[in-house]
Amino acid sequence: MLKFVEKFQEYACAVMLFFVVALAFANVIVRYLTNASLAFTEELIINLFVWLTVFGGAIAFKRKAHLAVTALTNLFPPKLQKAAVVFSALCSTALFILLLYHGYNLVVQEYVNKMTTYSMALPMWWFGLALPFGAVLLIISVVQATLEELRLLAEKEQANG
Repeated sequence: MLKFVEKFQEYACAVMLFFVVALAFANVIVRYLTNASLAFTEELIINLFVWLTVFGGAIAFKRKAHLAVTALTNLFPPKLQKAAVVFSALCSTALFILLLYHGYNLVVQEYVNKMTTYSMALPMWWFGLALPFGAVLLIISVVQATLEELRLLAEKEQANG
C-alpha cells in the first residue's frame, strides 16, 4: 500500500508538472500570436503549483532530500543523534498538524461561503484541499522517514558495538 502511495505521488507530480508546462507554453504562444491572454491558465498554474509543492515535500521527506543540518548532529553520540531525529520529527509533525488544522478551516470557510475562482468560477475549496491533504501526506512521510532514520541509527550503533 505504501509503495502505491509513493508512486502515486510521483506520478501525480509528473502529470501536474506536465500540465503546468503545457498551460504556460500555450499561454505564451497565444500571447505572442494574438496579443491576448488565457487568463484561466495563470490561475490553474498557481493552484497546481500548490499541489506540486505539498506532494513534492512529502516525496522529499521520504527520500531524505529535505533541508537538514547534519554536520553538527553527525558528531553526536548515537543516543543523542536519535534524540535529535525524534526532536526534529516532533517539530515537523507539529508544523504539519498546524497546517492541517488551518488548511481544514480554510477549506470549510471556502465551502461554506461558496467561494469560486476568479476566471474559471470553480469552487476554491477544490484547490484549498491541497493544504490539509498535503499536511496528512507530509505527516505520514515524516513518520516514515523518522522510523527509517532511527532504524539506520540502531544498525549503526550495533555495528560499532
